[in-house]
Amino acid sequence: MYEVLTIGSSLIDVFVRSDNFKLQQAKEGVLLCQTFGDKIEVDNFSLTTGGGGGNAAVGFARLGFKTGVVSELGKDSLAELIVKDFQKEFVMTNFLVSERKEQTGGAVLLIGPTGDRTAMVHRGAASMLDPDDLPEDQIKRTSWIHLSSISGRQPALEKLFTVLNKLGGKRKLSWNPGKRELLLLNEHRLKIDSIPVEILILNTSEWQMISGVQSTLINHVPMIVITDGSKGGKCIIKGEGEFSFVSSGNPAVEATGAGDSFAVGLVAGKIWGYKPKQAIGLGVTNAGSVVNYIGAKEGLLTRSAIESQAGIS
Repeated sequence: MYEVLTIGSSLIDVFVRSDNFKLQQAKEGVLLCQTFGDKIEVDNFSLTTGGGGGNAAVGFARLGFKTGVVSELGKDSLAELIVKDFQKEFVMTNFLVSERKEQTGGAVLLIGPTGDRTAMVHRGAASMLDPDDLPEDQIKRTSWIHLSSISGRQPALEKLFTVLNKLGGKRKLSWNPGKRELLLLNEHRLKIDSIPVEILILNTSEWQMISGVQSTLINHVPMIVITDGSKGGKCIIKGEGEFSFVSSGNPAVEATGAGDSFAVGLVAGKIWGYKPKQAIGLGVTNAGSVVNYIGAKEGLLTRSAIESQAGIS
């Protein structure tokens, strides 16, 4: 039996870094401005595996959990790189879905001098997960399910929630939704009282997107965590109120994967029986390590390292 099963995207990430990218302040934020048609010399170019489901799976495996991953890939050379990376990290690949007619997804990330980035994403096969792709028998036998974005695939979401509801709380769910899932919540296309989520993890802008259903979520979800990048964030515990937390303070070399690594540390702390503030401390520690590196996985910590660095070993 798996201890953790992650469900979400597995992608290829191409990172292009330059301190010479031209940044311009505007009303909408900071714009990346390059002359179209130019050939631009850059400081660093690298290719790694990524995606919310894949990042989380490797994170849980590094912490010592027997972990499986559910993602949809094409049957191509990019998929082979992703599978090899999972195998290297001892993530079980039994439930990866391979479709010959689909293309493995990926992203190109342009990183500026502050570590912030612009991402150009083609989700490809990762956005095609169907209800039949979910391993119902395995879900029933897995202690904890961690769900990241699946591009708002409502039928797949509804099947997962139905399976978990039938188990009556015997299997736990943490959810780090994307914008398309939040749109379903905002439009009431997903009934909040039918979502058996133990921990809901969002960033500040995502939380603002669903202002109309915030109170309903607060009354339904045992633990909601809202992150705010380098500012830290806040945690809302059902029936107990909320508290704030700070980030690690580590300057980001590159911020991709910070949210996934935070979620992994937080959920791991919950599984290990730590109190909410301690579990969030583990999330902050994991994210603080990951942002020291380019890519979402290199800085992921082992259990002994994360507990030691968080000061709770």
